[in-house]
Amino acid sequence: MKQKTRDLLVIKLMYIVAFAIGGAVCWSTNSPIEQIDNLVWKMLVMDVVATIVIFACSVTWRNSSIYDPYWSVTPQLLSLWLVADRLYHGYAIGIWHWIVLLVFNVWSIRLTLNWMRTTTGLDWEDWRYRMFRDNNGPALWQFLNFTGIHMMPTLIVFVGFLPLFPIMETELTAWSLIGDAIIVFGIALEHFADTQMAAFLRTTKEKKVCRNGLWKYSRHPNYLGEISIWTGLFIVLMSARPELWRYGIGFVAMIILFNVVSIPMMEKRQMQRRPDYADYRRTTSRLLLWKSSN
Repeated sequence: MKQKTRDLLVIKLMYIVAFAIGGAVCWSTNSPIEQIDNLVWKMLVMDVVATIVIFACSVTWRNSSIYDPYWSVTPQLLSLWLVADRLYHGYAIGIWHWIVLLVFNVWSIRLTLNWMRTTTGLDWEDWRYRMFRDNNGPALWQFLNFTGIHMMPTLIVFVGFLPLFPIMETELTAWSLIGDAIIVFGIALEHFADTQMAAFLRTTKEKKVCRNGLWKYSRHPNYLGEISIWTGLFIVLMSARPELWRYGIGFVAMIILFNVVSIPMMEKRQMQRRPDYADYRRTTSRLLLWKSSN
C-alpha cells in the first residue's frame, strides 16, 4: 500500500508538471493561435502539450498506463478553466449550467477514483499496451504509443468536450435536464458495471464470463455508460442550440472508438481466455442493454 501511495504521488506530480508546461506554452506563444484569442484553441494547445509531456513520462518509465487517468482528469481541468473564463468575461452562469457542470464532473471524478482504486501503481500496465509493445518493433511501437495510446484519446475527449463551450454561452432551460439525465444514466451504468465486475473477479477464480447484474444484458455495459456521458452532453447543447448539431462529432467519435477499436480488441482477448465467451456472445447483446437469451 505504501508503494502504491508513493506511485500515485509520483503520477500526480507528473500531471501537475504536464499541465503547468501546457499552460505556459499556451500563454507564452506568439503563434496565430494566441492572436486569435480563441479559448477553444488555447485549451487545445494546452491539452496537446500536456499529452506530449505525459507521453515522455510514459517512455521514461516504460509504462503507458501513466496516461490512463488523463481521459478523466483533463475534462475536470478544462471545465474549471471554462467556468473561470466565462465568469471573467461577464457571462451569466445559471442553475442549468451548474447542473450540467456538476453531473459532468461527477462522472470525471468517479472515473478517476475508480482508476486510483484499481491500479497497483507504476508496476501495472494495461495488457493492450504490453501486447502492442511485444508485437511491434521499437520504432513502430513508439509511433503507436504516441498516436494511438496518447494523442488520439486526447483529441477524441477534446472534441467530446466541445459542446460545453457553446453551452456555457447559451441561456439554458429546463429542457437541458434531458441531457443531464442521460449523463446520470451513464454514470450509474459505469458505476454498477465496474462494481459488479470487481465483485465477480474477487469471488471467482475460474476463467468464466461475468453474467452478473448488467453484464447479463450487455457484454460491455461500462462502454455503454461512457458513450452515454458524451451523448448526454451533446443533448444538453441540442436542447438550446440545435443549429450547432455539428458539435456532435464528439459523441460520434466515441461511438466509433468503442465499437471499432475497444470492443473488438476486448472480445478477441476474451475469446482466447474464457471458454464460455462464444456462448456469451451468442446470447448477450454487444452493447445495448437487452433481454438475455440465457
